[in-house]
Amino acid sequence: MRNGPYELILAPKDYPGKRYRGRYAYEHIVVFWQSYGFVPPKGWEIHHVNGNHRDNVVVNLQLVTNKEHRQLHIKPKSYVTKPCGYCGIEVKKTKQRAWGKKTFYCNRNHSRLVKLASRRTVNSLFQIRTLDREP
Repeated sequence: MRNGPYELILAPKDYPGKRYRGRYAYEHIVVFWQSYGFVPPKGWEIHHVNGNHRDNVVVNLQLVTNKEHRQLHIKPKSYVTKPCGYCGIEVKKTKQRAWGKKTFYCNRNHSRLVKLASRRTVNSLFQIRTLDREP
């Protein structure tokens, strides 16, 4: 029986670990318990070395702390580098922050200055057009 990426099996009668619905247990924890004689204590997890959660061979299971397990699964961030839209200095942003943005700025002030300049040009064009219409 599946539970997310993991396999649930009928737990042996002498299995001391946590049971689901009173009779099921995660296969990788049962295999680890049968091989090493203990269930991982609180604060420890079983890591699948090859990344396949259905491959529950003893050599594929590794006991690690919660912190180590998080470190093993962190994906490295990818970056995008573009010049600042105001001063031209190279700006490095993560792809997540850069998604959908055409122009980068090295700080908020430069972003504000560009917006302010565009408003001024729009206002000045509006004023020129209104002056042309007045007699």
